[in-house]
Amino acid sequence: MNFARRIYYSFIFILICSTVITIAGIRGFQRLAPFVSTLNSSNTETLYYAEQMLSSISAKKDLKQFEKNLEKAKHNITEPGEKEAINKIADNYLPAFNGDKKTEEEIVNEITELSKINRIAMEQAGLRAKKMQSVGIWIIIFPSIFIWIIGLTLLARLKKTFIKPMQELNDVIFDYNSGNRMRRCPSYTVSKDLQKLYDGINRILDEK
Repeated sequence: MNFARRIYYSFIFILICSTVITIAGIRGFQRLAPFVSTLNSSNTETLYYAEQMLSSISAKKDLKQFEKNLEKAKHNITEPGEKEAINKIADNYLPAFNGDKKTEEEIVNEITELSKINRIAMEQAGLRAKKMQSVGIWIIIFPSIFIWIIGLTLLARLKKTFIKPMQELNDVIFDYNSGNRMRRCPSYTVSKDLQKLYDGINRILDEK
C-alpha cells in the first residue's frame, strides 16, 4: 500500500539522516587537531625565539639579535611561567654577554626552561585535542545509536500493529474484487480497533 510505504520510508529517512549527522559530526571533530595546531602557533614562535637566543649567546655572541628575539618573546607570552623566565633573562643577559660565565650559564638555563614550558604546553594541548576528539565522537555516536534503536523498535512495532494489518485488509479487498469471494480478514489482530474494522469488513463481505 502506498501509505504504508510512505510511513516505512519516512522511518528509513530518519535513520539515514541520523547517520549523515553522525558522520558529519565525526568529520568535524577530526578537523579539531589542525585547529589546535593553529592555536599552538604562539608556542612555536616562542620556541623559535628561545633557540635564536641560545644561538646568539652561545655561539654567535650577537647581542642585537639576542635582544631582538628577547623583545619578541616578551610580546608572545601565553603560558604560566613564561613571564618569570623572560624577566630573569632580561635582567641578567648583559653580564653574560660581557663574559660572566656563571651568568651566561644561568641565562642558558632560563632559556632552556622557557623552551620546556612551551614544549609541555604544546604536548598538553595535543593530548587535550585527542581527548576532546574521542569524547566528541562518542557524544555523537551514542545519540545516533539511540535513534537507530528507537527508530527500528518503532518501525518493527508499527509494522506489526499497523502496516501488516492494513496490508492484510488491502489484500482481502483486492482478492474479493479479483474473484476470490471466500477470503476474509483474520479473526484476530493485535489492535482492538483494527479487529473491529476487520469484523466490519467481514460482515460487509458476508452480506454480498
